[in-house]
Amino acid sequence: MKKLLFLALIAAVSQTSFAAEMEESGPLRKLQRGFLNIALSPMEISNELAVEKHENHDQMPPSWMTGLVRGIGFTAGRALAGVYDIVTFPIPLPKEYGPIVQPELPWEKLKTSPTVQNR
Repeated sequence: MKKLLFLALIAAVSQTSFAAEMEESGPLRKLQRGFLNIALSPMEISNELAVEKHENHDQMPPSWMTGLVRGIGFTAGRALAGVYDIVTFPIPLPKEYGPIVQPELPWEKLKTSPTVQNR
């Protein structure tokens, strides 16, 4: 029983230190950001559709087309930024492994989106 408790304690402590390390700006964070930006880049389409719909006051055909085109462009940009982050993750470029796309991850755009704030 004591061994099991000791192993559980070791596992808990090691997980918290690993999580703290991933939050810091470094090569592992850059690699993680690269994979997430590639995998979640299609979120940009729905983000831009929502933004265009809100800005054009629900005029569906023009906002749908503009949002779709902008979303596809932003999707490609975020995916390419993810590829760049994966390829260059051991190199501290840009400064101190910072992101080249703002916001750093696609879901962070939802925090500042006017459509989310008005709900």
